[in-house]
Amino acid sequence: MKLAFDTPNPNEIRPRDIMNYDAFRRRFRKDKNESELQLAERFHAARILFERGNDHVYIEVSLKAEGTSSESAKIRADICGTISDEYTLVFCEISPPDDELRRKLRLIEKASNARALVLYPFSAGIPSPPRIETEYRKLDVARVPWLDEQIDNTFREVIQMVELLANQTRVRMLTPLLEKGFKKRDYRRVINPKLLYENLASLLENGIIDEAEDESYRLTQFGSDLLGEYLAFLEHVRRVIQREADE
Repeated sequence: MKLAFDTPNPNEIRPRDIMNYDAFRRRFRKDKNESELQLAERFHAARILFERGNDHVYIEVSLKAEGTSSESAKIRADICGTISDEYTLVFCEISPPDDELRRKLRLIEKASNARALVLYPFSAGIPSPPRIETEYRKLDVARVPWLDEQIDNTFREVIQMVELLANQTRVRMLTPLLEKGFKKRDYRRVINPKLLYENLASLLENGIIDEAEDESYRLTQFGSDLLGEYLAFLEHVRRVIQREADE
């Protein structure tokens, strides 16, 4: 048995739609009463599928077993990814598995071209991931990041990095490194030496920069990724504030 789309033109998510949550939210939020949690789960599910190499990703997809019109042979998934004619169906849940979810998973088990991913937030009142992984061979269970039981540790780590970058001198030192390496003499032209050495030590200690053989400072891969995300975050917050001011 194989599954196939039950609608001719499912609503497709493009890679640009998952560049940030706000873009995804604007395009795919159905109405103001839609659960923000479930929307966040769908955003994360789409990112997972693209990261796993799916060619196309769709939202709110109806599928059915080929050759039948029976309602019991139909499935509606929150997100669906395709690689060739192979489907990964994602179900964004906020409560323990019910009979309807188990029906869908049984149907996927029988299909030769499908597998399932069930997404849960830790904050859903479920103390640990539901033990349905052991019941179904073609099922993965994942948790939504930021909504997990380790949020305190994650929050502290993120705040530490934000505090490191929320400093005018450090940002002035880092942004030129997006283009090329800088030596101490380059920095001393524009930054007080005392501030320079204090902040160099902090950036080196946290793995944001390292010193090359020519004695120039360069962003590490971690530093480059972190700075890029930080600058994008600042721009996103600026646009949100501006939009609120305009309204």
